[in-house]
Amino acid sequence: FSTLWRRTHKAKKGDHIWLLLDGPVDTLWIENLNSVLDDNKMLTLANGDRIPMATNSKIVFEPHNIDNASPATVSRNGMVYMSSSALEWSPILQGWLNRKVADKKMTSTESQMLRELFDDSFLKLYQYTSTALIAKMEVLECNCIAQTCVLLEGLLPTKENETISLSHSHLEHLYIFCLMWSIGALLELEDRAKMEAWLREHCVELDLPHCDRDSGDTMFEFKVADNGSWIHWSSQIEEYIYPSTSTPIYSTILVPNVDNVRMDFLIHTISKQEKGVLLIGEQGTAKTVIIKGYQGKFNPEEQLSKGLNFSSATTPGHFQRSIESYVDKRVGTTYGPPAGKKMSIFIDDVNMPEINGWGDQTTNEIVRQLMEAKGFYSLEKPGDFTTIVDIQFLAAMIHPGGGRNDIPSRLKRHFTIFNCTLPSISSIDKIFGAIGSGYFCSERGFTAATNTLVQQLVVCTRRLWQFTKVKMLPTPAKFHYVFNLRDLSRIWEGMLHITSEVLQSDDVLLSLWKHECIRVIADRFTNFDDKNWFDSTIRKVISEDLGEEFAARLPEEPYFVDFLREAPEPTGEEADDEDVEAPKIYEPIPSYAELEEKLTTYLIQYNELIRGVGMDLVFFKDAMLHLMKVSRIIRTDRGNALLVGVGGSGKQSLTRLASFIAGYKTFQIMLTRTYNANNLMDDLKYLYRVAGLQGKGISFIFTDQEIKDEGFLEYLNNVLSSGEVSNLFARDEIDEICSELIPVMKRQFPRRPPTPENLYDYFISRAKQNL
Repeated sequence: FSTLWRRTHKAKKGDHIWLLLDGPVDTLWIENLNSVLDDNKMLTLANGDRIPMATNSKIVFEPHNIDNASPATVSRNGMVYMSSSALEWSPILQGWLNRKVADKKMTSTESQMLRELFDDSFLKLYQYTSTALIAKMEVLECNCIAQTCVLLEGLLPTKENETISLSHSHLEHLYIFCLMWSIGALLELEDRAKMEAWLREHCVELDLPHCDRDSGDTMFEFKVADNGSWIHWSSQIEEYIYPSTSTPIYSTILVPNVDNVRMDFLIHTISKQEKGVLLIGEQGTAKTVIIKGYQGKFNPEEQLSKGLNFSSATTPGHFQRSIESYVDKRVGTTYGPPAGKKMSIFIDDVNMPEINGWGDQTTNEIVRQLMEAKGFYSLEKPGDFTTIVDIQFLAAMIHPGGGRNDIPSRLKRHFTIFNCTLPSISSIDKIFGAIGSGYFCSERGFTAATNTLVQQLVVCTRRLWQFTKVKMLPTPAKFHYVFNLRDLSRIWEGMLHITSEVLQSDDVLLSLWKHECIRVIADRFTNFDDKNWFDSTIRKVISEDLGEEFAARLPEEPYFVDFLREAPEPTGEEADDEDVEAPKIYEPIPSYAELEEKLTTYLIQYNELIRGVGMDLVFFKDAMLHLMKVSRIIRTDRGNALLVGVGGSGKQSLTRLASFIAGYKTFQIMLTRTYNANNLMDDLKYLYRVAGLQGKGISFIFTDQEIKDEGFLEYLNNVLSSGEVSNLFARDEIDEICSELIPVMKRQFPRRPPTPENLYDYFISRAKQNL
């Protein structure tokens, strides 16, 4: 501010300078400006400089509210209060229509027809939804109409002949579709159904899509075809076929259903106009997957994509440095993505940054500044404005409320907001049915009976998950009792590890299923009552869905591990440098005695091979159980574990042994008195080089004593969520890593072109799998 203030003195004569202070006002800062705003007009700095105000300059504040400004400040300024109720929907719409007609994007007949449609029903519907229904996020009337206009703009077909108008019914269908996804976009499923019922009753003249009573469809399941008629979304969905010869990486599987195809279309409608999209929804409603999937369709020659994760420790500086690391200099102070391309940046958990004592979320104010003013002030040269071009934003967040932050209203208006609802029960069953029946197929050597049983288990798993979700709610003591769709998918991920040689009977399949359900859900329960409840629920679900006979065959405590096989004897024909590894086969344990014997052998090997700390463990039953749980998480791709327990319960020693059994290295940071965030970054660099560049598995053990600074958690959060820590490697280090990875990627993906972007993505995804 002081730099800009000094610059006002260098202006030419007769020039008027307006200093626009845009953003929230906090008490300390505004009190420091008191001497500027009164008759002294003098800025006093901490170093004793006194700079008078230039005669030709003026100051304008533009805050959202002045809750933190004292009467002393308020009395020194002239006030203009802009009420949101003063700006109704009508002038916004009229301005948009006039603009479209002036740009020859729309004929005056069309503008007239649309105006009549809006006059008939927009206000009535808006008043009904805002009073009778609950929106998942509060937005103003002006945001709502703006979202309708943006959608209409994206949906109106481009014309070859400017004088021909669309038919009335085509425009009417587009108008209804835009109403659904502006006024109805923030509602949950129940409220959407109420909104539709109200429309059918009160706006009889509107031509809503025809829904069959029995199908359970609502008007939200329809879209407008190119010729202007209604078509059902399911006609746009490709059938998902699980490959019968190869096994795809589980985290890359996306089974298309109505929800994600529809969201993809809506995102594209907004993004092609280079406007921002914000998805809100509960955990596990595939917000991140939908946006990542949308970004994955870009042509890398024209458009790049990046992802950022916000957390409660993200500061404006973090965000600004991340953005600066994505762009290159173009002309003067204008920056943009490399090679003149466009870039879309995805911000996940955009509502997570901390709200300070004044009630402002400063990190999101800089996001807003970047979207609004297309740039920010440079951190290196104070007072210089950096303009950033060819960038657009996509964002996702969980529903605000219940202890979760909302984002500032002034940021909301830059986004078109859609609520992602949980998929319907039939969709969930269809998704996991496609994966289950696709894997357990005859080509992989499974019997038809197994396949039928898997189809029935899809429903059992979903019902078990629903019971758990309703009964086991989070409390302060059990804060980790959060069950969402991700848990359901983890159960199936574990089921797909088995091979047909192990799975010889239905009993093995049932015990595998029970094992995976207990591992994913019941392992986080903190007392025996919860565990017993879960055990009886499993029994109840199976006997209701499959019959008593199957329930009687459920084993008490099934355990599956993958380290029981011996390494094959060397035949003398292998190459000298070839490692003979034991095959990793996921199979049930024969008995605890044999398991103990096997583990003792591993322990002796561990003590021989790893110098320094000799571990002396006694394998009693609980220790073996914990070891199997940790071992299962380490062998899962992208499996990370949070081990909760009292000190001395063997969390670290069992992890070390499990890592050794899996053939992974272990790494722990060396705490010193001066250890800080930079040292942590160096350690992370080492981890990423081992996991991503050398492709070796490594377990990073991080205990609660090692969190010297809360900021460490911010880095770990990025490692766990997107796998990418911004500004971890310098540009030259990234280039060096990429050049070393070219031959490795060629071997694994011969068809993928070795562009720098592809190589970096390969590096990050490999690091995520091995770390």
